Amino acid sequence: MSDNWDYNYEEPQYKSLIFNAGNINDANTTGPDTEQLGGSGLFILGWLIPVGDTDEYSLTFSVPKDAVRRCQNAKVFVHLISDNTNTPGDRFSIRFSSLFTRANGVIDIDDLNTVNRNNIPVKNSPGSQQYNHYVLEFKLEDIIRAEDFALLSIARIPATNDFQGAVALTSIEFRYLGC
Repeated sequence: MSDNWDYNYEEPQYKSLIFNAGNINDANTTGPDTEQLGGSGLFILGWLIPVGDTDEYSLTFSVPKDAVRRCQNAKVFVHLISDNTNTPGDRFSIRFSSLFTRANGVIDIDDLNTVNRNNIPVKNSPGSQQYNHYVLEFKLEDIIRAEDFALLSIARIPATNDFQGAVALTSIEFRYLGC
C-alpha cells in the first residue's frame, strides 16, 4: 500500500472583502446617507432605498490576487436594515446583479447575471429605536478569476404589499475561495 497523501496540501479557505456604504455608488447623488437610529444618538452610514426607488447602488473592485483560479463558489452577502415601527407593508424585494471581466478583457453587458430576491418578509420592530437587520446571500454563477474587474449592483424592485419605509443598504461582503 502506497502513501499518496500530500502533507503539504492546504485546504482552500474562504476569504472576505467587506465594503461599507462609503464604497458603494449611486449615480444620482454624491454620497451615502448618515442616518440617526431613532433618538439614540447613534448614526449609521447607508444608502436609503425608499419604496419606488429605481436607482442602482453599485460597487466595483478588483478580485484579489489570492483568489482560487476559476472560482465558482463565491458568494455575496448584502446587509440591509429597516426601521419599521408601525410602517405599512410587510414585504420588500431586491434585485442583485453581478458582472466579472478578466483583466485586460472586454466588459460585455451580456455577461451580467441578475437574481431577484422577492418578497422578503418585514415584521414590525417591538418598541421604539429597534431595527431589523437583513442579510441576503447570493451565490455567484460567474466564473471568477484573480484580478477580474468586478461589478456588483443592488436595486429595490416592487413587491406584493410593498413595505412603505426605506431600507438602508449598509454593506456588501464578497466571499471567495483563496489559496
